[in-house]
Amino acid sequence: MKILLVHRQKSNVDLIKSVLSSSNPVVLYTESGLDGLLTSRIEHFDLIICGTDLSVVTGFELARSIQANSINRDTPVILLCNIINDAAMYLGNALGVAAVISPFEIGFRLNEIVMQHVRAVPDKAWRQLAPLSESV
Repeated sequence: MKILLVHRQKSNVDLIKSVLSSSNPVVLYTESGLDGLLTSRIEHFDLIICGTDLSVVTGFELARSIQANSINRDTPVILLCNIINDAAMYLGNALGVAAVISPFEIGFRLNEIVMQHVRAVPDKAWRQLAPLSESV
């Protein structure tokens, strides 16, 4: 599973990697919304997780841009919001994101959300290796 993780706080990034470690994900991490947006336009991901309080491009703007014109338009997006209020939930629903969660919910909700929304597809750019017995 390939994940694009866009967040400013390294502690949350480490927690997400730890929680999802059982699925052996390949995680590409950026700290700014602009870098996340540019990355999402050139490479396909199975899941995108981003904070809402990013610099230059917010998480809400990133989700909207990804779904409007990106090769990841059908990729589930999870927004990490420090304060979940009616406005954050309304924006998340309007954008059609998979979930809006707080950093405190990562440990007990993230795996459930990923299992519900993510269908990892093998990356065709990765070359299939022949079994060892055939390669000698």
